[in-house]
Amino acid sequence: MKEQLVKLLQSGILLRFDRTLEETLQRITETARFVIGAKYAALAVLDEQRRIARFFYSGLSKEEAERIGQLPQGRGMLGVLIEEGKPLRLRDVTKHPKAYGFPPHHPVMRSFLGVPIFVNGKPFGRLYMTEKIGGRSFTKQDEEIAMLLARQAGAVIERAILSEQANRSQRLELLNEIIGRLGRLTDERSVLKAATKGIQNALPFAEVATVLYRPNESKSLLCFPEGSRFRLQLRRPCLKVHRTPLSVCLQERKPLMLPNISVEGAKTPFERWLARRGFKSLIAIPVAASEQVWGVIFAASVHSDAFSKDDLTFLQTVSEHVAVALTNARLLSKLREKERVRSLLLSKVVTAQEEERRRISHELHDQIGQLLTALLIQLQLLERDFSEPILRERLGLLKHLVEEISAHLHHIAWELRPPALDELGLVAALERLTEEWSARFGIPCDFSANSLLDGEVPSETAIGIFRIVQEALTNIAKHAKASLAKVSLAQEKGELLVKVEDNGVGFRVSEILRHPDETKRLGLLGMMERAAMLSGTLTIDSKPGKGTKVLVRIPLSKSRW
Repeated sequence: MKEQLVKLLQSGILLRFDRTLEETLQRITETARFVIGAKYAALAVLDEQRRIARFFYSGLSKEEAERIGQLPQGRGMLGVLIEEGKPLRLRDVTKHPKAYGFPPHHPVMRSFLGVPIFVNGKPFGRLYMTEKIGGRSFTKQDEEIAMLLARQAGAVIERAILSEQANRSQRLELLNEIIGRLGRLTDERSVLKAATKGIQNALPFAEVATVLYRPNESKSLLCFPEGSRFRLQLRRPCLKVHRTPLSVCLQERKPLMLPNISVEGAKTPFERWLARRGFKSLIAIPVAASEQVWGVIFAASVHSDAFSKDDLTFLQTVSEHVAVALTNARLLSKLREKERVRSLLLSKVVTAQEEERRRISHELHDQIGQLLTALLIQLQLLERDFSEPILRERLGLLKHLVEEISAHLHHIAWELRPPALDELGLVAALERLTEEWSARFGIPCDFSANSLLDGEVPSETAIGIFRIVQEALTNIAKHAKASLAKVSLAQEKGELLVKVEDNGVGFRVSEILRHPDETKRLGLLGMMERAAMLSGTLTIDSKPGKGTKVLVRIPLSKSRW
């Protein structure tokens, strides 16, 4: 008995705190066979109906167990021990009245010792030992040692259950944190970094990496957490698929677990590389969306058989959310590229439009304006040659008509491209715009600018702001029924702030922006487009009966056309 107690202590069953429940139950089974001196041992875990839910064995090879087939169902002698819940020791189990017999390919078992296992005072399972080594029967001392082992096993199992519950709770918190972070990211590299960091926190005993493979490429993008041994030792920023065991994940979309890596048993250069650096086990999960495999999440440990089924489940869950985040990031990237191209084309169209406006304005002012001036001079000269009052009256009417045409032509040319904008700058151009607008529509318009230096405003920004204010004032004249308008410019913290306000009838902004008639919202959308092309923002604040305020913010340092 003393020798068995020594073996029990040497087994260290109570000294390990890092095993999962499944690993603990397997370890208890192996310890029982070692301590009691049996050829075979098994542990049956019971469900709430006291049926065998899980079965662990020791002494049989995997091949022998597969030949036997179905695991025990709790009939025969196993059922007796389950029903009675007491220790049972037999010289020859086959001679017991309730013996059920053995299935084909089952090894011969005669001597038998079974003891119950209680966890927290409740039946948990049964521990069986058969075939006492040396051909003898199990003794009373064996039974006492087995009962002592069962009591210790109950304590270890309880601790393993509590530990798994705590680990699952912690894993769930980490998983929620990772998922929440992934949902907020919009580019591939950030997704990989967040996933790798989160997995590293969940698997502190391992080194973690994510691999993103490009379509039709054999190389990859690797991502490591800070301080990773992979980062320090894997000098190349890529992996070739066919030189790693990860090809299984990519080609067959299956997870991979290598419990024992060694230099001698390595099948790929990457496995050999891991083994030479002390890594002994590897786990890998494909990152797949729909029919496409985008990459792999993998982790390696310096311990053999370091990864459990819970680790596999955790990684699979993270992988699914990484695939969703990568899908969203790529769709957003394509959308941004389309928007960039659209913005660039729109910018070119607007630039061409402004240049054409400038050309037409100059032609109207310089050529047609000069012709009208010449016509007016000729009419004045002709007037001297006529003495008849009726002819002089008609010439006066013609002169007045030419003056009106010249004034209208000058106004059209100015609206197309105000010379003040190029010659005197934004402030002078807006001041002139508000004065002419007020005189034309009979609505007072206050204009103010707080020490704005025109030299600091790029020409493309100036023309963009001018067009926005011009459109806003046009909308006020057409729709607002206002008795007062205000235009103000301010420079604050590297931004140009422009406000156009009125005290008119106002409107519901969301309704206008969603209006089915595009002409109803074209002006507002045009102003927003111009602000966006200048890397700025335009907001409209308006309510029925409360007037309207248009606020534009343009960063002076980053403005662009």
